[in-house]
Formats: sequence, C-alpha cells, structure tokens
Amino acid sequence: MAEVWLEVGGVHLEGVTWDDVAGCVRFVDIPRGRVYAGADWVHLPAPITAVHLTTDPATLLVADGDGMALASGGSITARLAAPLANRPEIRMNDGNVDPAGRYLAGSMAYAFTTGAAELYRLDRDRSLHTVLTGVTCSNGIDWSPDGTLCYYVDTPTRKIDLFDYDVTTGAMTNRRTYADTSDLSGMPDGLTVDADGGVWVAFWGGGRVVRYWEGRPDLTIELPVTQVTSCAFGGPGLDELYISTSTEELSPAQLRDQPAAGAIFRAEPGHRGRPANRYVI
Repeated sequence: MAEVWLEVGGVHLEGVTWDDVAGCVRFVDIPRGRVYAGADWVHLPAPITAVHLTTDPATLLVADGDGMALASGGSITARLAAPLANRPEIRMNDGNVDPAGRYLAGSMAYAFTTGAAELYRLDRDRSLHTVLTGVTCSNGIDWSPDGTLCYYVDTPTRKIDLFDYDVTTGAMTNRRTYADTSDLSGMPDGLTVDADGGVWVAFWGGGRVVRYWEGRPDLTIELPVTQVTSCAFGGPGLDELYISTSTEELSPAQLRDQPAAGAIFRAEPGHRGRPANRYVI
C-alpha cells in the first residue's frame, strides 16, 4: 500500500519526476499551471501538462497548451515548438526524455476525441517531428535500460505498446502489444521503467500502480484513491516510488470518500529506478 507523502490539494497532478541534482520530486498540477519545485510552486500559464529536466539545472522543459517550452523561475524563457498554437480544443499531455536527450511528448483533445492527437519528437536541434498520428490520449512513455525498446500508452486502447527504438536516430518501429490491461479496472496512464526493465503503470480510475514483467502483472501497489496518474522512482537510492493522483471526474460523494485524492503518494516496492534523462540544451 502506498501512503500519502505530500498533501498539496492538487486538482490534476501529473508528470512525477525525480531531480537528482536538486534532490527533489517535481510534478505539475495541469489546470492550475503549477510546477512543484521541491518546496514550493512555480506558476506558469495554464495548462502545464508535464515537466522534465534539462542539462541546465536551473532550466526546466515543460509541455503546455501550445507545445514545448523552456522555463526558469516563474517564466517561459524559450518557446521550443508550438504544434498546437491556436487550437484551443487540444493540449499537450505526457512526455519523457529519451536516452539521447530528445523529448517525446503527445497530445490529447479536451473532448477525448478519437484519433485527434499525435506523438511528437523534439530533437536536440529543436526540430519537431510527428512520430505517431491517430492517437487519442497520448500518455506514458519510457525506454528499456539499454534504450533499444520504447514503451508507450495511448490510454483508451487499454494497452501498453512496445516499439523497437533506434537511439541514434529516434526512430520507433515494429509496434506491437506488450501488455493488454483490459482485464483490470481503470485505464493505463503514466508509466516508468525500473533499473531491471520492469514497467510500472499508473491506472486512471483503477486505484493502483502495476509493475509488468515480460508483459504480465508482477506486483501491484494499491492506493486509497481511484484517479492515479503517474509514477517515478526517486530518493537518494532511487528506491522510493512517487505516485501522483487527481480529483478530476470524481463526484462529490467520491471526493468525500477519497480525502487524499490530489496528493502525492510514496511506496517502497523493493525495486530501484534510474536517473531521469535530461533534455540537451
């Protein structure tokens, strides 16, 4: 069972990552445009849908309503890409940095429109490439420890997909199903891969994080809230699993029954993660 680690009264917390230089957990509260910076919030124009580290410890990479940008303090300091500019019906969603320092992040329509979203790749030279089309809700993405495999979630498919990944070029090929989660309650959301190659998946509406090994459930961490959004290993030994949650889509009765919804949880599952990759700037 995971326990509440940080009660922040979040609306929709997402994108947990461990900053090994600052020694703190970072995450976002999407509709409020808030980025948690270790002890306090940094406020940016909402929505801010993901936060990731860069090779400059003072600069963060964020995904937002328009695309991708660099941020420092409480300001956007550089717009890197804006594929969704002037498209108020859609926003960016989850993302991650690949082993070579590129950034992959996808989008979703506010109306959850089938096939309206895409997955993008932002290269180190700041060129933007569309990797996948026909996506509905682009969510968790991470790589195997050797970087040759990429795990990816388009939430309503209820599958974790697997690609062969070329770290040299960023090409994703040979898409196939790694795990079909349709026998579990909830839908797959954010994910992280541990140091051994186990795939940890947060389940939106499912109240749990599940570790998959060779495509099969291996370990389950239950939470006392249903809307579980992302997870990442952190702490000095990278052996603590931090889990973000949300209050969105909960009825007043559910909110009363789930007073810890919108908090960050922590578990010690007996596995270790890896240092977060940093976008090269």
